[in-house]
Amino acid sequence: MAKNRQVAVLFLLAILVLSAAPTFVFAVENDEDQTEDNSSSPAINKHIAIRTRMMFKVANRTAIRIEHFIEMIYANESLKQTLENDGLLDDLEGNVTLFVDARNLLEEASIAIEAGNYEDALANITQSMKIFREVYRAICRITEKPMAPMRNRVIARGLLVAMQRALERIERIRMLVPEDAENITSLLDQAEQYLNITAAEEMLAEGNVTGVSHNLVKANLLINKACLLLREGARTRIWMRVKNYLKGIEKAVQRVSMKIAFAKMRGINVSAVLEEMGYQNETQFRESILDMIMSARGKAGDIKDALLELHKISQTFWRMDRALTRHIHQHHGLGGEHGQNQNQTQSKSGSSGAGLGKGNSTSSQKGSNNRRGRP
Repeated sequence: MAKNRQVAVLFLLAILVLSAAPTFVFAVENDEDQTEDNSSSPAINKHIAIRTRMMFKVANRTAIRIEHFIEMIYANESLKQTLENDGLLDDLEGNVTLFVDARNLLEEASIAIEAGNYEDALANITQSMKIFREVYRAICRITEKPMAPMRNRVIARGLLVAMQRALERIERIRMLVPEDAENITSLLDQAEQYLNITAAEEMLAEGNVTGVSHNLVKANLLINKACLLLREGARTRIWMRVKNYLKGIEKAVQRVSMKIAFAKMRGINVSAVLEEMGYQNETQFRESILDMIMSARGKAGDIKDALLELHKISQTFWRMDRALTRHIHQHHGLGGEHGQNQNQTQSKSGSSGAGLGKGNSTSSQKGSNNRRGRP
């Protein structure tokens, strides 16, 4: 009986624990969710604040541009008079009133941002941007017809200036065109026909702005094509010069080889000269020159790289020629000093030999003694 009673008690305790477990788990989960909400709310508020401030800057820049546009309209007396004659001035003033209301909404949004009330600020900014868009479209529609002649005059003046600059560009290109480049000259002549200033002024006076614009576009296309042909011709001429220069370098290799042979004949240590320049022997020097020549020929797509290779080759030849010339002069100077010292030694030995000879020294001493003994 006691065992049965203990089993029953343990069973009841297990049921109580299991029935209470879900409530405890849910309570923990609710606490975790609340903690996550509290921790993430500052990040959300920061994101809203940044977004609101950015939208306020955009809206403020839009308001400044529209305000400048309105001031330009009111500053033009002739345009304002035309709007009044056409009965459009009241519509313009009504849209200006709407613009002022939208600016007031932006002022309220600025105050709300400073107070940290970003939701109200965002609502005011959105409403003001909507009004700005409607006001700008309405003002453009109101002023479209009266401003058309003014706009055409500005466009016409810009087209004439562009045509004059295109003619000046043609003159600069002609100074670079070779005499035998008839294809380039023909393209430039055709471009000048499209750039007839007198004809363009007559077309603009008739209101044919589109025709003048098309002529300018055609002229620029011809000029660009002429420039492309001129650039290709210049590239071809440069490569012809590069090839001729490479042929000259091949001849220079032979001259350097002859100078090296001459230096060897004079007894100069050519290996030492080559080591000074970073080459182990004459064969390595020649292979290095040939490699640079092949590299220059292989860079036909880039003239700058080819010219750099030619510069390296010319510097290498200059250094080699200078080193050989210096050693030849030094060797010649040492040889001259050696010969001069040898001649001086021979003269000294000759004078000492004369003084130490068997017959000459004795007889000279006797002669001098006999002259001294005479009365």
